[in-house]
Amino acid sequence: MNELHEFLETLKQPEYVHVLLHPIPVYGLATALAAYLAGLAFKSRATQVVALTLMILTSASGWLVQHYGHEGEDRVETMITQKQKAWFAVHEERGERTAWMLYGTAAIAALTLVSSALFPKGLSFLSSATVLAGLASLLLGIWTSHAGGQIRHKEFYQGPPPEPEKKAHTEKLSPQPPEAVAPAREGPPPPLEPELPQQEAPPSEERPPQ
Repeated sequence: MNELHEFLETLKQPEYVHVLLHPIPVYGLATALAAYLAGLAFKSRATQVVALTLMILTSASGWLVQHYGHEGEDRVETMITQKQKAWFAVHEERGERTAWMLYGTAAIAALTLVSSALFPKGLSFLSSATVLAGLASLLLGIWTSHAGGQIRHKEFYQGPPPEPEKKAHTEKLSPQPPEAVAPAREGPPPPLEPELPQQEAPPSEERPPQ
C-alpha cells in the first residue's frame, strides 16, 4: 500500500507524467502506422478504420506530452547541470516542432477516415498523405526523444550538445557591437602634386611725359 500511495503521489508531478506519456506518440503511432499499412496491403477496410482511429488518438496525445513537459520545466531545471540544460533546451525546441507535425497527422488521418466512409473506394492520395505524415511525425518523435534521453542518461553522451536553432538563428541576425567590428584599414594618402613656381609679371615701362 505504501508503494501504491507513493506512486499516486508521484503522478502529481507533471515531469513524471511527461515521462510516462511521451512513448505514446512514438511507439503508439508506429504501431498504428504499421497496422494501417497492413490494412492497405490486404485491402481490409476494418483494419484501416481501426488504424486511422489509433493514429488520431496517438497523434493527439502529443498535446498532453507537451503540456506536462512545460508544467514540469522549472522543477527539472533546478536538478540538472549546465550540459543537461543545453540538451533540455534542444529537447524543448524539437518537441514544439514535433507537436505541430502530430497535429497535422491527426487532422489528415481524420480526413482520411471520413472520406473512407463517404467514398468506399477511397481516395488514394489521402492514403499516401496519411502514410507520409505518419512517417514524418514518427521520425520527429524519435529525434525529439533522443535529445530528451540525453538529459538524464549520461551514458548516451556523444560530444557536446548542439545549440538550439532559435538561439543560433537569433545570434546570426543580431548586429555585432561596435567594438567587435574591425576598423577599416586606411590606405596611403594620395601623392601630393608638385607646386609649379609662379612666374612674376614683368614690370610695366612708364613713358616719360612729353
